[in-house]
Amino acid sequence: MDSCLLCKKVITYDISLSFLLSFKRLPKKYVCAECMNQFVRIDETRICKSCGRQMDNLGMCIDCQKWCRLGDEFENRSIFQYNEAMKNFMHRYKFVGDYQLRMIFQKEIRKKIRKDFVVVPIPISAETKINRGFNQVIGLLGDIKYVEALKVKERRKVRQSALNRQQRIHNKQVFTINYESVPKIVNQKVLLLDDIYTTGTTIRHAAEVLKKNGAMQVLGLTLCR
Repeated sequence: MDSCLLCKKVITYDISLSFLLSFKRLPKKYVCAECMNQFVRIDETRICKSCGRQMDNLGMCIDCQKWCRLGDEFENRSIFQYNEAMKNFMHRYKFVGDYQLRMIFQKEIRKKIRKDFVVVPIPISAETKINRGFNQVIGLLGDIKYVEALKVKERRKVRQSALNRQQRIHNKQVFTINYESVPKIVNQKVLLLDDIYTTGTTIRHAAEVLKKNGAMQVLGLTLCR
């Protein structure tokens, strides 16, 4: 019997007679329906067409209007809203280091990956890798092929999660290219993957580096917004 990775309750499977007679393998679940229902999906018919934020209708949010006035247009899509359930998930996954939780959303990420795009995960610093033990973004990819085209340029004195909104927006460029991976992104469409879209500064900085090194197009995909 499988147990929910979040609440530890036994997961129940609803099996129809037709599925039983098909002799197909039962898809494994990592989270129970009750816990999964606490995560709120973003309705893509009512989002900011730039950053993917949930809105009352389709348009462009105030933040992205400001980015556009600065000449920085970028398209990102997110799957879930950053609500209390997602906040708790991120705390356990990233900061407590519960690596098993990576499996909960791998299927959701896989559905959004386009085959004609090269997948590039947002990197973490060497210090964070040592402390955490893993890159949480790469963990969300599962068996999806990816290219580590970016590196963190310099050690951050303060963690991103410890910065306020204004400090994040005015962060200096922290990424540099991994020159060994340049041939894999030149003239290619690139999908940048991150876990959380907060102000958009991190993913925009990453996109800037990729474009300067030959990427034809760069779009963003984040688990939550």
